[in-house]
Amino acid sequence: MIRWITNLFRTQPEPKVTVFLNPLVMLFSGAERQKGSPLTRDEVLAIRDGAQCAMMTESQARKFYASMDSQMPVPRINPERCWEEWQELRDQLES
Repeated sequence: MIRWITNLFRTQPEPKVTVFLNPLVMLFSGAERQKGSPLTRDEVLAIRDGAQCAMMTESQARKFYASMDSQMPVPRINPERCWEEWQELRDQLES
């Protein structure tokens, strides 16, 4: 019985998460530089919604981010709070 329960837990699929292939902070800063002025909330949301992303398991996402961070560490922005977090990060990047 215990073996069956153990096998049951092993076969549970790992949850998938959305992974942005290009960091949102890079997309937002590039768009602001190109525009020449701060992005509006609607522009930030449109960039987020149009950004390339992929669904990965949590372990694949950790490996992907570790690989990116080894090349150039970049702050990650929570896509659900991208406007608020971008405002905070932008102020830090300008300092």
